[in-house]
Amino acid sequence: MARMPLQFRTKEVFYDGKVNILYQDGTLARFEYFSLRCACVCASCVDEVSGEKILDDSKVAKDIHPLDSAYVGNYGLRIHWSDGHDTGIYNFRWLRESFPHESEKVN
Repeated sequence: MARMPLQFRTKEVFYDGKVNILYQDGTLARFEYFSLRCACVCASCVDEVSGEKILDDSKVAKDIHPLDSAYVGNYGLRIHWSDGHDTGIYNFRWLRESFPHESEKVN
């Protein structure tokens, strides 16, 4: 089985007003709660057949925040949001390569 490249492996996930992912290569990526919740690609938020977004961003509370989270294998994070939603899986590679975020090298 192929290993996840170092730049996509995570060391730690924590919350301080943003979702913070510390990758093994020392990069800290910070993601806005609201934007991340609105970007969920689960079957409840995106039509499985057409790929069309179902979630209406205007219905997501501006003060949305994570209640809990869990790793999904070595590749992603499932977040339990304050609106009760918890079926989305956020892929670490996708987050780092494709999703807008702040980042800095911390070590």
